[in-house]
Amino acid sequence: MEVRGEIACDDALWHDVAVALATPVAVQAVAEGSAVRGVVVRGTLTGRIRAACRRCLEPLELEVSDEFDLLFDPKTSESDEDVSLYALAPGVDELDLSTPFRERFLLTVPAYPVCGEACRGLCARCGANLNEGDCGCRAEERDPRWRPLQGLRSET
Repeated sequence: MEVRGEIACDDALWHDVAVALATPVAVQAVAEGSAVRGVVVRGTLTGRIRAACRRCLEPLELEVSDEFDLLFDPKTSESDEDVSLYALAPGVDELDLSTPFRERFLLTVPAYPVCGEACRGLCARCGANLNEGDCGCRAEERDPRWRPLQGLRSET
């Protein structure tokens, strides 16, 4: 059986997550029954999220994409720790794939999104965005709270 579609940005599936979707999440999957292991679902999830760069705090949009293999196994318990293995109740005619799709997509979202590897971030002293140019803070200036430790460093 083939599944194609989208999970809308305002779907109840996303209501309690701290991820802002910029586009619906596109789903393409194929489910195949296995006499030995239950049901295998293979496919991809693709969508775009809105976030702030963890270095410079500028807003950005990122594409999030995940290829997955999910196994619904009648011999598995709900407490199994494998993120791609799900319990399958005996005699089930339909699978609810919304929770596994949600989990897979959210696990793919980067924890620390950045606008680019070359992002210089913010100045620790004045907070200026260093991607826009140098802020003028002197590199020699140090936080005065570190002075007691400076002496220890020169003694060793």
